[in-house]
Amino acid sequence: MKIKIDSNLKTLEVYATSKEVPQLAVGSKQKELMIYKFKNPVLLTDNARIAKLPALKRDAVIKLYEFPDRIVEYDGVSIHWAPILYPGVWAPSIDTIIFANAIRNHLIKTRDLKKIRSFLEIGTGSGFLSKYLLAKKKSLGDEMRLAHLTDINKDAIKSALDNIDSIGGSTLIYYTHTQKNARLSVSEQYDLVIANPPYIPRPGARKNNPYEGLFLYEEIIRNAKKLFHAESIFMTNLSSLSKPFIKPSLDKVFNLKTITTSHIPLKIPAITAGLSKESRDWIRYLKSKNILEEDKSERSGYRYWQTIEIVAGKKR
Repeated sequence: MKIKIDSNLKTLEVYATSKEVPQLAVGSKQKELMIYKFKNPVLLTDNARIAKLPALKRDAVIKLYEFPDRIVEYDGVSIHWAPILYPGVWAPSIDTIIFANAIRNHLIKTRDLKKIRSFLEIGTGSGFLSKYLLAKKKSLGDEMRLAHLTDINKDAIKSALDNIDSIGGSTLIYYTHTQKNARLSVSEQYDLVIANPPYIPRPGARKNNPYEGLFLYEEIIRNAKKLFHAESIFMTNLSSLSKPFIKPSLDKVFNLKTITTSHIPLKIPAITAGLSKESRDWIRYLKSKNILEEDKSERSGYRYWQTIEIVAGKKR
């Protein structure tokens, strides 16, 4: 299937592709068939809105989402992801697309991307943001000198490299498979550093937990002199769940401004469904800190919500 989000985040279209088309439209020979268009998306897989569709359309959309392979496209850039190819790697999420939109507004529309010759992505995941930067730099008639990708999951590195292989051009692309509990290690300063880490805090956080990433902010702060020169730009994601814990420390090192803000559901069933004592304790902790937005009526379709900010700035 393909998920296509328009450049202003106003619509999300879902398509059946290639072999999927005949399973949703008997006799159709189209290579790509749009199944539905959602307005003002808040998730890439919005179960609540899908459930409210007319029954026949709902069933077609649900069938589409059952196909394992996924193409995610935003602003003319797409990546392919499949769980069998990249186990344990998250497909691009709404956070990823919000981040790409912030890059578009802050670096591409202003043409500041032309000045950027090297970048580091800390926690590359599927590789969408790295590919987006490389593709948009090329669209401005230039190429990056260097792209450095890091992740704790070797399959995330593979996903990123597979997806950017076709557009790498003359850019020197290298990667670091970060070891668990290892310190961030870099060899030079970069024009741009981006990080879209997990952000759900709890006591006794684990550095290898896919939902927790506050330690990555700490590593960036600790290594700021190694990572940034005077004109380097830092961009990262701040959730309302973790902002109170990390923003004061970031502000001591960086002069940050908010590029975009989005209100989105917290849809992580492993935590929010409360099917284990650990997950229930985690939710209780978030509530005790008054950082979890709760819609007790669930009229919105979701119980828990958060506010995502993409911030950018330079080292003080």
